[in-house]
Amino acid sequence: MTNDGTRNQKVNSMIISLVITSLWILMLSATPSVQAQAPTAQVSLECSPGDVHLNSYPGAENSSKNVTCIMENPTSQEEKIELTGTADGLPLEFVEGQIFVTPSGESREVNVTVSSTEGAHNSVRTLSITAEVTEMNGVPPANAATDSVNILVTINPFDSYVAAYDSPLSFTVVLSNQSQNSWDYIRVTNNGNYDASISANLEALSDVLGTHNLSIINPVVWNVIAVDGNSPIQLGVGITEDAILNTSSWETLQNGSKRLNLSSSIGFESQLENSTCYQCTQMLDVTLEIFVVESLIDEETSDACVEWEYWNPELVDDSQPGNGCPHYVDSSGGGETNDEETVVNESSEVPFVGFLATLSVFMLAVVIINNEQEVL
Repeated sequence: MTNDGTRNQKVNSMIISLVITSLWILMLSATPSVQAQAPTAQVSLECSPGDVHLNSYPGAENSSKNVTCIMENPTSQEEKIELTGTADGLPLEFVEGQIFVTPSGESREVNVTVSSTEGAHNSVRTLSITAEVTEMNGVPPANAATDSVNILVTINPFDSYVAAYDSPLSFTVVLSNQSQNSWDYIRVTNNGNYDASISANLEALSDVLGTHNLSIINPVVWNVIAVDGNSPIQLGVGITEDAILNTSSWETLQNGSKRLNLSSSIGFESQLENSTCYQCTQMLDVTLEIFVVESLIDEETSDACVEWEYWNPELVDDSQPGNGCPHYVDSSGGGETNDEETVVNESSEVPFVGFLATLSVFMLAVVIINNEQEVL
């Protein structure tokens, strides 16, 4: 009996150990299977419209646009989905928020508003919206699940330019050289949001000048002006080709020259069509004074001074001879009017006169000495 009992106890122990080992093996083998069956997170995102156009001039009505997105949870589990986005520096708003708990198989509509900033430069930017699953059934998902949409945002160009001038515009026509034009300018400042090409419409002014056999030209039809920059629009007045200038009605000045005072207008326009014009100088009233003289400057330097005035309008000084042109020579042929050069020319005679005086004194001294020696 004792031997049988001992034997049974050993058998039972072996059975128990075998059962425990089998269970342990089953548990180990079941673990990978459970992990393999964990649900996979997924999300889809679609947005419209695919491109947006915004205005940025002050007070613009169309400075914000709404983008509608549909995000969907295609899985069999509940998901927490978070929305994020960027717009290349433009303000962005998620109207209904950014975090949404979405049941299995359901979708949700969300709205995103993108806006321009006042005065934003004409450009194309990218609005990027991303949906990401952050939880699945209340715990972080086993995989990363995201979907993104990119939308083009165009900041529309707008014009804003101001034209101004020092009144009156002043010109001097020369009877001895009727092909020569006299120059003055109007300065235009670009306050728009792109590099604008501005042109001056001289039709009205040309008609007024034409009654006096005078003409006006603008050598550059379209003046490109950078954002926040300014540029002179050059105007040249001269005698109409093959015409005779009649100055009988002109005012005669004390120096013998004559002057004509006129009033007219100049129009301005942008080369870019269909752009909004915000506070633009589309018409500028101008006054002109036109002088006529027989000869303004020596013809040899005329072209040089005209070119100098064209490229250096800020240096033109009507109070100076030749308008301050460094190449100016007066009609009497007295040389350039540069004061420094005049001083040099005058002072250059002094050493020569001094030399003659010194030589004369020396010769006189030699004669006196010779006479004294002969007396001795």
